[in-house]
Amino acid sequence: KFGFGQKTNIDLTSEVSGNIENLLKDKVKDIDFATASFGQGIAVTPIQMIASYAALANKGVLMKPYIVDEIIDNENNVVSKTEPQVVRQVVSEQTAETVSAMLVNVVEHGHAKKSQVAGYYVGGKTGTAQIPSPRGGYLENQYIHNFIGYAPISDPKFVLLVKFDNPKTSIYAEGTVVPVFGEIVDFLLKYYQVPKER
Repeated sequence: KFGFGQKTNIDLTSEVSGNIENLLKDKVKDIDFATASFGQGIAVTPIQMIASYAALANKGVLMKPYIVDEIIDNENNVVSKTEPQVVRQVVSEQTAETVSAMLVNVVEHGHAKKSQVAGYYVGGKTGTAQIPSPRGGYLENQYIHNFIGYAPISDPKFVLLVKFDNPKTSIYAEGTVVPVFGEIVDFLLKYYQVPKER
């Protein structure tokens, strides 16, 4: 329902759909469900991840992502404006709130403390994935790190994904992308003058 394995139809060329085919077979192996639960054995695009987290931030409603808000001519007249489009309700509002609380717990008490911003509840999740080898299996000591989340949790204003390919300073996302995410969120909350929630 979140749109994994499907194009989002964002207004950019060359979008790919990702791949979750091993979870859609008639007889799915237990190992495929197990590895997919922590993000391996499947391919999901960054825009699909952003859209899925945006759905959680939006009370469980998946929206069609877009790049251009409006087009303005030489005289500053709005020629066209993009209207937000609902795709579907993917989870209940209660489920979205429960997952949001879990994401806050990751930031407050888990491996993402460096993404905290004073005065706000931030929710997010780290990801450290091995890089697949063209010969099968995974490349040794090579990883993809990401951290995705949203803030402020009570009335989200943005979703942010930070992703590093094969960072050298740490093997875990906690030491690479999490502090960067925290710095960007801190800047965005201040820049847009979002009122503190605690």
